Amino acid sequence: MRKLTVILLSVAIALLGLTTASLAKNPKAYWNTPQEYEKATGNKIEKFNEAPMLRTMVAAGELPPVKERLPEDPQVIVPVEETGQYGGTWHTYYDDPGMGNLKMVLYDPGVRWNRDLTAYIPGLIKEWKFSPDGKTITFYFRKGLKWSDGHSFTTEDLRFWWEDLATNKDYEVVIPAWWAYSADKTLAEIKFIDDYTVSFTFKEPHYLMPHILASGFWEWEPLMKPKHYLKQFHPKYNPKMKDYTTLEDKDKWWQNPDYPTLFAWHVVEYKPGKRVTLERNPYYWKVDTAGNQLPYIDRIEAEYVKEPEVRLLKALRGEYDAAFRVVVDDPLTLPLLKEKEKVGGYRVILWKNGAGGWPSLMVNQNYNWKGAKEKDDFMYKLLRNKKFRRALSYALNRERINDVVWHGMMRVQAFTISKDSWHFQSPEGKKVWQEWANSYVEHNPQKANELLDEVGLNKRDKEGFRTRPDGSKLQIVVDITGWGGKERNSEAAPIIKKNWEAVGIRTILNAVYGTPAENARVHDCTYMIRFAHVAEMDLWTYPDWVFPTGDGERMWPGVVHWIKNQVGRYMEKPKPGSPEDRLIKLYYKGIATTDFEEQNRIIWDAVRIHIEEGPFDIGITGGQPSPIIVKNNFRNVPDFGILGPWAVGCPGSQNPEQFFFKK
Repeated sequence: MRKLTVILLSVAIALLGLTTASLAKNPKAYWNTPQEYEKATGNKIEKFNEAPMLRTMVAAGELPPVKERLPEDPQVIVPVEETGQYGGTWHTYYDDPGMGNLKMVLYDPGVRWNRDLTAYIPGLIKEWKFSPDGKTITFYFRKGLKWSDGHSFTTEDLRFWWEDLATNKDYEVVIPAWWAYSADKTLAEIKFIDDYTVSFTFKEPHYLMPHILASGFWEWEPLMKPKHYLKQFHPKYNPKMKDYTTLEDKDKWWQNPDYPTLFAWHVVEYKPGKRVTLERNPYYWKVDTAGNQLPYIDRIEAEYVKEPEVRLLKALRGEYDAAFRVVVDDPLTLPLLKEKEKVGGYRVILWKNGAGGWPSLMVNQNYNWKGAKEKDDFMYKLLRNKKFRRALSYALNRERINDVVWHGMMRVQAFTISKDSWHFQSPEGKKVWQEWANSYVEHNPQKANELLDEVGLNKRDKEGFRTRPDGSKLQIVVDITGWGGKERNSEAAPIIKKNWEAVGIRTILNAVYGTPAENARVHDCTYMIRFAHVAEMDLWTYPDWVFPTGDGERMWPGVVHWIKNQVGRYMEKPKPGSPEDRLIKLYYKGIATTDFEEQNRIIWDAVRIHIEEGPFDIGITGGQPSPIIVKNNFRNVPDFGILGPWAVGCPGSQNPEQFFFKK
């Protein structure tokens, strides 16, 4: 049976044309304004059109005409296949109350990724400019933008976010973003220049700050605060509000039908634990090349389905019009998905996962031994010893793990980010990436044993396990998380335990997936080693896998807490000359330059630190595909996308507003 699965998987991947060498290139997918579109193509948008459901509302006097609902310069989107048709309800799903996978469909930040993931482009922000010294960034929003309820969007909404929420010491639900700090940990100065212009000033150049706003939904989401709606729940504006409880409850746009948004669709009904329904935003700010106001699809109806097996079954039955992640992105579902295409009335499109470590094992470099059971710092020093980490890496039989977990179909490699990342597309970049992927990846138990002896673990107990130098018990704890799929991690874990115990390291498997400890042990810095899924495209906008400077708690959680000044959490200031200190300095050097090639060279220097001082994350396999399914009549879906790193915004970066049902 296993052999048949391998054959089917190989055939499916071959038929779908899986490649990892380069990004698929799309033609120009957008124009910033109708005037820009006309100048470039010679085609003038003579008038704007709207969906029949909105035309009816205009005729009844319930809405102003479409031209009055659009901003002065709507963005022009080029359809992938053809001009779409209005109408229909997109049936899909979400798998947690936060609706992360649904938010990725609605991805529409101020600055955004383009469809082929090779550039950052304007979104709600029409353009941005830097001061000569690079320390001040000025954003110019599209004039005439409106929230989905028709109220004007202005910088007063951003002022409300900054002054009344983010920097309000009495309300710490919304806090200043990590990118809002200068290197000395002071907050940027924000000026609200006029209704559509705002500037950020830092102590040093921050050329990459606009691009950070394009990362996933989470960087822009905290800024999207409609003051005209939320102020009624804020004690500053409404004396009847004695605290912030109501504000916190109402400030969940994905659960609140009254909450106006700037997305293509807005929530009109929410039934907790059952479903959410979204309807087209009549004030949406994009049109297609024929002047049709987007989106094409009238509604999105998403049901809450927690169990992955149930989601997959529903997908195979054709109950979802499009499924992009969580349901079917496991490569091992590909043969089954292909087999059921005709029955389900869908087609499979092979996107990429962008994985440089699936699974991988993060090694905590800021192990909080004072907060753990063992009240000494021996384990802290051991986890920071590169010879010890390399011994763990050499001990792993990656081919065996690949065989068991992925049926031998994936690429055995050390931890990296995506091979498709634009940092590694030049000849030198490819060479650096390959060196990174090959580092300490050999299965060499003899070398592992030699390194373990060198670090002072040359004593053994009566069971044959290595002890601490004083003869006391030594054990490492591996947290099995749900990151990347609890099934895949659970399949790999026993092999890892066997490999490490074969070189004398007593290994405890700690299944934390689905429990409060899964995240708590990271926040508290008390994990030793934990499973992870590494996938990223741009290390400047989402630096966490290589630079310990961002918002994610990876291998240096204590350093991240220190940078963010998170009082109450374990914080650790980097020691001068340490790997993390050098990486932080490289990061700030990189964001202070506008030269793309120089930025890439800085990335390569950072990767070399990971090679010379690492591994800090022990990679096992990578290069996995991500199958998606869409109904046969669900059109304008590109044949390219990357779903592993959420930061690139797929499928939202592929313009779902131009998806449509072909009649």
